[in-house]
Amino acid sequence: PIREQYSGEMVELEQLNIHSSRDIIARHGLTLPELFALSLEFYKEEKHQFNLSYDQKNQLAAYWRQSALGPYHPDKLNPGYFDFVGNDRKKAWEALGEISANGAMAGFCNLLETVCPDLVPWIRHKKREKESKILEEKKKEEARKKKEVEEEMEASKLINIVRKAEEEAMSKQST
Repeated sequence: PIREQYSGEMVELEQLNIHSSRDIIARHGLTLPELFALSLEFYKEEKHQFNLSYDQKNQLAAYWRQSALGPYHPDKLNPGYFDFVGNDRKKAWEALGEISANGAMAGFCNLLETVCPDLVPWIRHKKREKESKILEEKKKEEARKKKEVEEEMEASKLINIVRKAEEEAMSKQST
């Protein structure tokens, strides 16, 4: 199996349906935390647009818990005997074992990408929006700096005019 180090821990990436974190960056041009944040945002905003099976929902919940809380421990979640959904989610979380937070984030992103064909175009759209916003901010910053330089040049010109006038006034007084 292909293994990669995530936060000091080796993870079997074939389990996560990816070849490496570089694969995620190459596919999306995003770091894993950026992709995970966007995938979570997509899930929260668009979950009514697609149908997930009960097991897929439990698996996504398990990946999210593993990424946020670490490996399962009874102190972190201990549903009641008749909480069937909670118990199923607990089992899915327990099954992840010692997968790191990064491994869980990758699993979440890959599962969501597999079951939601609209995720990738949505991520591309969000990425373009972010890039446009950054470009717009850069243009504003450049315009602000240009204006600042122009104002400094204008102030410098005024100072030179005042100095020249003072010099002329002093030379007239001395003659």
